[in-house]
Amino acid sequence: MAEQDKFASIADSGKPNPGRIYDYLLGGNHNFEVDRQAAQQIIKVMPVFPKLFKLIRWFLGEAVRRLCAEGYTQFIDFASGLPTVDHIHEVAPAGTKVIYSDIDPVTVAYGQEIIKDNPNVRYLVCPVERPEELLQSPIVTQLFGTNRKVAIGVNGVVYFIDDKTFHNSMQTLYDWAGKGSRLFLCDTGTDPSAPLPAATREAIELYARIGQSMYMRGPETTEKLVRPWKTLKPGFQTLEEWMEMTGEVAEEQKSIGGFNTVGAILGK
Repeated sequence: MAEQDKFASIADSGKPNPGRIYDYLLGGNHNFEVDRQAAQQIIKVMPVFPKLFKLIRWFLGEAVRRLCAEGYTQFIDFASGLPTVDHIHEVAPAGTKVIYSDIDPVTVAYGQEIIKDNPNVRYLVCPVERPEELLQSPIVTQLFGTNRKVAIGVNGVVYFIDDKTFHNSMQTLYDWAGKGSRLFLCDTGTDPSAPLPAATREAIELYARIGQSMYMRGPETTEKLVRPWKTLKPGFQTLEEWMEMTGEVAEEQKSIGGFNTVGAILGK
């Protein structure tokens, strides 16, 4: 099969793809017209989504930079989307080893085409609800050897997972990871017992219509669910605080419809 035909079979330009839609909302160029049209429909319903997705990616980049500065050279990432727009291997120093994963096999196949023959990056199909499927893959040993001191990213996804499944996934990751490992994670930070802003209710209803439940949690609940991972300083902060955003930009990002997204770096 010719390389062009192989790529065309993976990256179907006639059907929207979640990973490419996310790439477009982040300002990337690995997307097709059908993805851009789908994204515009999403923006009509939830105009805050591009801001929210950018905040999550900025937090991911900030966490990666901090962890690399501390000497971490091995990363595992869940719900990765396409490996574009300042994703881990683009932010980390050359030689950093990264394993991306996503639940969507089309996104993974397209992502594998993007990373091509990069010897330090792999991309696997794995839902965050069952991290053991990635952890038990021989690819992990091939890339990391026996060293399990890793940094694990779980961002932009846990608010689609119920509390029990979320906790079980974090426990599985903790049990597998070596001493000194890190987890960097973001969640909604929105207390479900408080009145929800209209935009938040619209987002919940939007995802309910496509069969995807959303779970609102305050930071205290998230911190309990990720145990036995230990929250490190500065603890759970809004993503704006992580980015030290000030002035008009901070005010604009804080008006993302009541999601009040928070992030933290945790340790073992």
